[in-house]
Amino acid sequence: MKFSFSSFLTKLTLTASVASVLVGCDEPEYATPTPVTESTVGQARVLVVNAAPGATGTAVTVDNASFGTALPYLGASAITPIAAGLRLFIFNEPTNIPSNAPAGSAARPLVSRTSFLGGTNYTVFLTDPTNRALIGTTDQGGIRSLVLTDNLAAPAAGNAKVRFVNLAPSGTYGIFNGATSFFPAAPLRGFRALNSGTTAPVTTYANFTEVAAGTYNLDVRSVATTPLAGTAQSLTFTAGKIYTLYVRGVAASATPTATSLGISVVQHN
Repeated sequence: MKFSFSSFLTKLTLTASVASVLVGCDEPEYATPTPVTESTVGQARVLVVNAAPGATGTAVTVDNASFGTALPYLGASAITPIAAGLRLFIFNEPTNIPSNAPAGSAARPLVSRTSFLGGTNYTVFLTDPTNRALIGTTDQGGIRSLVLTDNLAAPAAGNAKVRFVNLAPSGTYGIFNGATSFFPAAPLRGFRALNSGTTAPVTTYANFTEVAAGTYNLDVRSVATTPLAGTAQSLTFTAGKIYTLYVRGVAASATPTATSLGISVVQHN
């Protein structure tokens, strides 16, 4: 048999090609997986405050996960991070039964769908008496929620920041320091109102006002000249701290009750 070097070289090249193809069909090597230890989704920070008269212990969930322990009347949650976006809050209060609901009705959960922005702070208030009457087919009665955006930028040196919302369903109220309104831009505020509405310029109640740090003797008034009985309080505001003041409870009688009218304070930092 005559040996052909060119034929041998062709066969050697073909063999090398087949081997290369076989090697190429092996499983590729991937980088070792690294677990994600931080969320890549923006987060908001949320505080829930229970200002609903008659509440005994409201269980809160967000997207069906527990949001801390049940909140008593005037109780507040820890400031808690949640994923930004549209979140489903459910508030289960055992006494949340409208006064005009059929006899034997069970407590109704409050379902709230709210959008939250990443990197933003919020306070969610529960408002209204737990026995608030249902209205028609669209308002189930009982408690409602009210969401405020919190600007927690630090105040100037020596100052605190404060704001005021009226969460007392029995009337229009203001917070006064003696005969002077503590919030003169809009002294009297309606229940659950978020701004001064028709006044110019409009005052947004989610905004904070800087005040000199110190102790103030405050009370609640529905008329600027008349303090309401039982509402006087001495409140101290510390430099650098940020507070929400809210009027809560119901003005019903001269006898103090668990839901009497008064001033409550939330400290945000």
